[in-house]
Amino acid sequence: MRPGEPLRTVVVGLGKIGLGYADDPVMARHYPYATHAQVLAAHPAFEWGAAVDLSGEARRAARERWGVPRVASRVEDVAAEYAPEVAVLATPPESRLEVLERLPGVRAVLVEKPLGRTVAEGEAFLAWCRERGVAVQVALWRRADAAFRDLAATLPERIGRVQAAFAVYGNGLLNNGTHVVDFVRMLLGEVAEVQAAAGVAPYREGPIRDDVNLPFHLALASGAGVSVQPLRFAHYRENGVDIWGESGRFSILQEGLRIRGYPRRPNRGMQGEWEVDSDAGVELPSTVGRAFYALYDDLADALRRGTAPCSPGGSALQTARVVQAVLDSAALGCAPVRVDR
Repeated sequence: MRPGEPLRTVVVGLGKIGLGYADDPVMARHYPYATHAQVLAAHPAFEWGAAVDLSGEARRAARERWGVPRVASRVEDVAAEYAPEVAVLATPPESRLEVLERLPGVRAVLVEKPLGRTVAEGEAFLAWCRERGVAVQVALWRRADAAFRDLAATLPERIGRVQAAFAVYGNGLLNNGTHVVDFVRMLLGEVAEVQAAAGVAPYREGPIRDDVNLPFHLALASGAGVSVQPLRFAHYRENGVDIWGESGRFSILQEGLRIRGYPRRPNRGMQGEWEVDSDAGVELPSTVGRAFYALYDDLADALRRGTAPCSPGGSALQTARVVQAVLDSAALGCAPVRVDR
């Protein structure tokens, strides 16, 4: 990174996460940075110099609303007059290597999850980046969030050893399911084995082609277990985690807007026993509204210092291996499947 100069940046893909969510007035109450556009318009470490999308309406918004000087429907048209150092890839996984081939000067990518539709595709993407010295930050934004990073570091002293945990997701295993699995890994450690749940039919729903929603169990290396269930977003949204330790409980709901810890206390209905006081939760301040900005902060710092970003490609690939193991378990009639490292 050149001292004092912002990183030249191109955004490829101007859909909802690119700039669309910026028009949601309800999101705006809680998420000042819900899109790449909102971060890049405000972050001093990045120069948003170019944008690429097939939609004429999206290109017009990038130019007129966000002041992007170079917009095009093809990457090569931008590359002919602009040499970005950072590429923000908010495109379907199958098109990303083709995009990067047309941007030879890129030093770093901030890429949406999943890395690929399969583990092999994710491995190919990371191998390409590694061979060319391109740093990879994956937009698993919970890893950049200040409150979640603190919780991950202090959870054992807050609630003791984890006994069990429960999680819900929706809109696709490759989509929000990937976020939830990665969040479990961040908070509770690595997954050793998975097993799809029997008796509940998977269903297709979500923005990623051929994605599915199904229930499954994660057996952690620590010995704890996490039961994960899908929810149909047509009824309501939630990507949440509920963690029960030996001396308390933490619930993270409303997709991270609500973080509450519950202490252990003497059991109100039986002498000599304990209970988790689910009536007396302590609310922790949520910082998810700035997590996307923090993801960019971290990437800029990593490039400046030559260190690994907080959501590196290797970690995202391990999450992809867990997700793939869930799909393999379902294909094998819900047999347990070990997760490779």
